[in-house]
Amino acid sequence: MRVLLLTVLLLCTVFLVQSQDFQNETYVSKFEPVSSNGKASITTYFSPDTSLKVETDLIVNAKESIDIAIPGMDSWIYCTDSYQGVYGCTVAKQRTETFPIFQALLNAVNGGIKVRIITNNYYTPGANGSCSDGQIDPLSFLALAGAEVKYFTTVTYLHSKYCNVDGGTSSISSINYSQTSFMKNREAGVIVSGNDDLTDFTNQVFEYDWNHGIPWPTITYTPAEMKIITDKTMIDVVIPSPTSFPGSYVTTVTTVNEAMDTTVFTSPDFAWEQVKADIDASSSMLVYIYQITGPSWCDLLGNYSGSLTILVSDVIFDEADYESAVLCYNHLYNNGITIRKTAKNMYTYSHQKYWVLDNKTVYLSTGNWGETDFPDGSSDFPPSDSSDWRKINRDFNIKMVDPKLTAVYTNLFKADYALGFDYHPYK
Repeated sequence: MRVLLLTVLLLCTVFLVQSQDFQNETYVSKFEPVSSNGKASITTYFSPDTSLKVETDLIVNAKESIDIAIPGMDSWIYCTDSYQGVYGCTVAKQRTETFPIFQALLNAVNGGIKVRIITNNYYTPGANGSCSDGQIDPLSFLALAGAEVKYFTTVTYLHSKYCNVDGGTSSISSINYSQTSFMKNREAGVIVSGNDDLTDFTNQVFEYDWNHGIPWPTITYTPAEMKIITDKTMIDVVIPSPTSFPGSYVTTVTTVNEAMDTTVFTSPDFAWEQVKADIDASSSMLVYIYQITGPSWCDLLGNYSGSLTILVSDVIFDEADYESAVLCYNHLYNNGITIRKTAKNMYTYSHQKYWVLDNKTVYLSTGNWGETDFPDGSSDFPPSDSSDWRKINRDFNIKMVDPKLTAVYTNLFKADYALGFDYHPYK
């Protein structure tokens, strides 16, 4: 027992002194954008209407492998919360998790499917330095049940919301693994299949980050608790009905399966150059994005000579991001550019990230418009202990040139734009 307690206490001490930035070497951009003009199958989906079923079904239907890159995984039964100095919940309660993707992943592991998850390390065994025997969170449960879990070290922060199933089908979206993201936000995603050039690229990026990751830390559990964690009994995957928001535009799932010009690329690798070049060459742009921060993006929009229509989230979670966004919006407003915000009292956050150029080209990203997701300047990114460190995110992006897909995103933009209101600086 003394050995067990010592192990737990040492783990607590280590995690409390670590930050969330685990980049340990300079990252040099290496993944050039990959384009294809061949046939591809693109399926569009959106929160809160269709995303939970689409992403859960993707995992449920896996036959051999599931690779996930996600910022974190929130419990829908509060097993990722801290309360009265206790983080997580009991092992028995965590097994009753109601997040359908957790349910589907646990079944996949128990069914012999190879599951790999890379994420950021938010792991905190106990609030304020206290550990509680038997407490656990979803990722730690999956790791002990048989999933391979690592935390991300490539650059500052993993911001991708990505899944690949069986090597040939990839999802790219703005959707975090939280109840709010699936049930209460406006979010946007696509599933890409039927084109090896596109999915091979996302697989290569995932593989690189996986190989540079660090194994997920876990604490020791009793034999009775481990029996619950390693129980191979399949559990029901229950997908709740989408949240209804009166007056909102309700989206449906659309699949386009045809030859189209498509490009996939990752941030930070040459992402700013790719996007800026296409924006500079365009004559009109619809922007529907969670937030716009930082001087590079404000300058780009402020100097844009074409027709520009912008819709951003009414609410921003992070205070620093909010303040940075206000500076940008005020700058654009003072230069005669209309900034429109999404409807009040509807979605918790309008967290989607897409834009349409010249009414024919759709970009969809896991990243926002800011220096962390689309950095300009040097393609080398030193670790945080370097004097020239920059806070940088890993993201995925896809560019699609197809009239049917353009119509899907344009129609949603117009509908949500009509429900919104014009931004005015506070006086």
